[in-house]
Amino acid sequence: MVKRQVLKEIVIQRYEKFFGLTQNSREAIKWFEENGKRVEAVPVYFEKDGDISNQLIRMMHRVTKRELKPVTKNGKIEHAIRFLKAVNKNGFEFITDDDVKKYEEICLQRGVKQKEDYLAHIATFFINIYSKGFIKSNPLSHVSLKMNGGAIKKDFITQEGMDKLRDLSTLDKSNKEEVRDRLFILLAYDLALRVSEILALEVDDFRKDEQGEWFVTIKPENQKGWKDEETMYFWFDETKQLLDLYLRTTRKKFKPAADYLIISSQKGKGLSAAHCSTRVRLLCEKFGIKTYYGAIPSPHTLRHTFATLNIEPIGLSLSLYDMAQRLRHTKVETTRRHYIHNNPYLKKIKHAVQRKSHRIKTSKDVLNEMSLPELEHWLSDTLELDSNTIRQVRINHKKKFDPLETQIDKKQTDTKISISESEALEMVKDLQVPALALRKYAQKKGCLTGDFEGNSRYGKGFRYQKELIEDLARNWVSADLLRTKRNWSERTFYRILLKEKWRTIKLGKSLYVNRMDYV
Repeated sequence: MVKRQVLKEIVIQRYEKFFGLTQNSREAIKWFEENGKRVEAVPVYFEKDGDISNQLIRMMHRVTKRELKPVTKNGKIEHAIRFLKAVNKNGFEFITDDDVKKYEEICLQRGVKQKEDYLAHIATFFINIYSKGFIKSNPLSHVSLKMNGGAIKKDFITQEGMDKLRDLSTLDKSNKEEVRDRLFILLAYDLALRVSEILALEVDDFRKDEQGEWFVTIKPENQKGWKDEETMYFWFDETKQLLDLYLRTTRKKFKPAADYLIISSQKGKGLSAAHCSTRVRLLCEKFGIKTYYGAIPSPHTLRHTFATLNIEPIGLSLSLYDMAQRLRHTKVETTRRHYIHNNPYLKKIKHAVQRKSHRIKTSKDVLNEMSLPELEHWLSDTLELDSNTIRQVRINHKKKFDPLETQIDKKQTDTKISISESEALEMVKDLQVPALALRKYAQKKGCLTGDFEGNSRYGKGFRYQKELIEDLARNWVSADLLRTKRNWSERTFYRILLKEKWRTIKLGKSLYVNRMDYV
């Protein structure tokens, strides 16, 4: 059944790896898929040489009651099986301390930057199966569970490199493999898809409308985390042209034996991820393309490249929410953290604006920015002016800077963008703000319009200033979520809140902390 043609080649390889393990290891994997739990490190005190005053602290691993997500479980199982293959063992019960050291040496030889993260994944799996009794000892008990987060710094191809890959004049359209490889790159960049998602695309997933525009359907089973089915459109004309050529003539040259869009030259089956990575590397070497940080591009780099080069205000100038939708992130915060906070192009633009606007303040600028009490104190204490002179200065100051004194109506026409209440609630859905609480907060800030006594009772006629809602979504985080994430007690949280002087706001009964203060 494993060798049936209906299965993808990569699925067959996974089955072969699984059935190559011992019976005990297969049972451990099945149990972990159903019951895998999160693991935490707990400090434990040990007496040294029987002396109570001389104690050591060791971090002991403990399985919690919180269950891991299915995607996370699968990832840790994959890491555990690769670990067995690297140390040439076929069962978890045969792993020793020497095997762990051997794996670390292999990672160092291959220049693996996320070695600590991989070991943390493997350790979580081993701690779970050790607690259930599948293995008698845990050789990874000393491994740290702390993730270094190597994936936070998203590497990408520069704009100059992408211009070379999108230039179809350098493409030999008679070479079927060159056309296929270039199409894969343009699809990965244009649609911002993961490698597995592109390789799972079938011909029937693509369609063209009456205006000649191409659309593609991403099925739930082909997405990370089984998200809802989504129809995506293309941005770039080069992708549409190459897709049309490939479906019309080039794909037939591979003599396809499957419905997949990207076909291998061998037996017409779907292209494997490893082969795909090799083809992308060879193509980038041909054009002399490297990533922003000088590494060799991988297929997944193209997804990061799209988000980095097209976030507002560069490239396609997609807003934060449009980009999150394109990447199919469940949380907008993920998009902001990876592609705005750590985007070197945006930092460069911000720096240029700051340098342009920077100028040395004159004495007049300093006096204009000084408040009236400070000015009066300076006149009296430094210049030692008499009270009559200071009183005259106060009168002139109010005439110049206080609109109530001069009866100057400085109210200007409000040109700020307003949005409906449903749109506002959608933008701050991660904060879980009740509609009534958001309404009161916006009204207090003067950023809400509507008939407060009539037709707007149920929120249908309310309009919110978009700037206020974007500020909430971008700069504030729930205090309850923060406490849960950091595993703080309520007393600890408020002590830190007062000590660090974090800015807070209250919406309804919920408290929110300024994200930048927390970071």
